[in-house]
Amino acid sequence: MDDITRQRPPEASPSAPPADTLSRLAPQTKGTRLAGLEGPRGLGAICVIVAHVGVHTPGISTAARLDFLGQALTFFFVLSGFLLYLPYVQRYLDGRPRPDAKRYFANRVRRIFPAYLVIFLIVNFVLRVSYLENPVVAGWDKSDNSTGIITDPIPLLAHLTLTQSLFPSTLQTGINPAWSLTAEWGFYLVLPLVGYFLFRSVRRRSATVTGALIPAAALIAVGLVANTVTGFLQRGATNLTPLEAYWGPNWIAVLSRSSLALADNFAWGMVAAVIYVAIARGAFRGTSTRTVVRVSTAAMLIALVASMIAFVLGSRYISSIFAVSSCALIVMIVAPLARGEESRLARITDWRPLKYLGMISLSAYLWHYPVLILVERWGVPIPNSPLGLLWGSAVVIGITVALATATYYLVEKPMMSWRT
Repeated sequence: MDDITRQRPPEASPSAPPADTLSRLAPQTKGTRLAGLEGPRGLGAICVIVAHVGVHTPGISTAARLDFLGQALTFFFVLSGFLLYLPYVQRYLDGRPRPDAKRYFANRVRRIFPAYLVIFLIVNFVLRVSYLENPVVAGWDKSDNSTGIITDPIPLLAHLTLTQSLFPSTLQTGINPAWSLTAEWGFYLVLPLVGYFLFRSVRRRSATVTGALIPAAALIAVGLVANTVTGFLQRGATNLTPLEAYWGPNWIAVLSRSSLALADNFAWGMVAAVIYVAIARGAFRGTSTRTVVRVSTAAMLIALVASMIAFVLGSRYISSIFAVSSCALIVMIVAPLARGEESRLARITDWRPLKYLGMISLSAYLWHYPVLILVERWGVPIPNSPLGLLWGSAVVIGITVALATATYYLVEKPMMSWRT
């Protein structure tokens, strides 16, 4: 859910530029932006919406399979890892000071909180469609019994500070997909600490690409260990259903939705950032860009198929595997840009409608579930059929895009334009 950067690559040349030129092609200033990454985020937002419409259309036999579309959220985490770790890697390898922590946190607050707070306050106090109870327990039905206004001071404070997902009693309440923003903030808090140790290591040895990969490897290990521990706890909790163990009001579900269990998702984005900078500095100089893209494509497809198999088998490592696929997708898009060449894939993914959806994706992500509840509350007929799913998705997406456009231009964009 981070602000994407957009950079138009220079004209491609027949021969690769020297390494010192390549090192300057990576975006290092505030105004430069990487091309091709908004579109996938827009497509990911659509996938998440369709998956949630499927959950609320139980008569559709493919609803369980539609759940896999929810893995698009993993791409958001990976993309955050890529974008936020990128300046750390560039500065580390350039021998420059690490990014300013105060400015970093100010930018993170401005990126997430204004839009979230405005949308939450409208959803809670005006539309009255906040979840008052965890929907796993209360039910995903169309009644108003489990939605309304959160008025209790302590739960309300938890939602206003995006800490609701840290406690069983408030997990999945309010704007229930907002749990992922709590996980994002966990990564935001960890990254400057990771950067501190990364730059401190330069005092003992020279900066290397391998050194830049160490923090990512550490977070991958943290995520896999946390997932394994969570799985062990879930198997031992015989009083909980599998769904309750993943999403219900209990500490095991809190752990499963935490930054610890999702650490490897962000870490694979960090890996993509290191690969991007390494290529920009002349790595794989003897390998053509086309070959780099083909290898990345193969890795993406293999990991994607593996994540689908894991989904069918009910493995808890689905997102861990999907994160590898997301990492490879990012490399596919940006590898040519790292060499100053045109990225054909970026040109495709920058298709204007998808790019626009990516731009407003934070607001769209926060709005879509309250809109889905409102559509049900208004009694809009959504037939329990594949065509019904398409109709329901179109209705929810249409209303969501309209609301997200308003909050993007009235809240998000002004706050992101404000610089300290």
